[in-house]
Amino acid sequence: MTEERVISANKPNEKSDEKTRYFIRLNFNERVQHMIFLICFIILALTGFMIKLPEDIVSKFGEAKTVVFYYRGILHRIAGVIMILVSLYHVFYLLFKPAGRRWLVDMLPKLKDLHDMLGTMLYYVRVREKPPEYDRFFYKQKLEYGALIAGATLMSLTGLLLWTEQMWPKFVLDIAAIVHGMEAILACLAIMVWHMYEVHLKPRKFPIDNLWITGVIDEEEMMEEFPLHYKKIMADPELKEIYIEQERKEVDRVRRIFARGSQ
Repeated sequence: MTEERVISANKPNEKSDEKTRYFIRLNFNERVQHMIFLICFIILALTGFMIKLPEDIVSKFGEAKTVVFYYRGILHRIAGVIMILVSLYHVFYLLFKPAGRRWLVDMLPKLKDLHDMLGTMLYYVRVREKPPEYDRFFYKQKLEYGALIAGATLMSLTGLLLWTEQMWPKFVLDIAAIVHGMEAILACLAIMVWHMYEVHLKPRKFPIDNLWITGVIDEEEMMEEFPLHYKKIMADPELKEIYIEQERKEVDRVRRIFARGSQ
């Protein structure tokens, strides 16, 4: 199945037998990239912060301490290499895949993002009655994506410097170690405070948004969160073929599981 193919199937519906439209936010390729990056990030965070453990905790490993921290280093480097490879593939995806090029064009900063940010602030203080109409990606997502690119690049470069420490003078390694550690803290805080709230902890999405698994959102959510993109899709037959699909059985099964868990 190609990235551009649209799959149609009937969605079980208690009220009617009509097909329900679902809109693709992440295709299969993008979900796999996200999953690999997620796993690598968790491994890197756990194995990285292990070296900051207090000595009284480390001492509890006893004689196994040397072995544990030896394999900690190996696992950290393996996860780091995989993350770098996924990042490089993502660049390839953005430049050479049709879906990736659409992602890149839609993710680039635009003047509208500034207008949307100001309009959202005015809406929050009740100067505006309605929030701005967001396109496929809005300013918060673009800022987070830009921070991800900058952070991954910085962590990769400083990590490679520390890995090849015999090639560099001490002051370079000292700077790399400080930057690597501080950026790791910043990245973890950004994920826990910003990303987790935006995608999982908002009232509409709590306790978890299954988009990262299914790749789709329903029409109601699409109209509410990305109304401008919704209008563009509905007005363009080509975009309909790319972004609209009917509910699949496996997607419906996942949604029902999460729906039960949130009750």
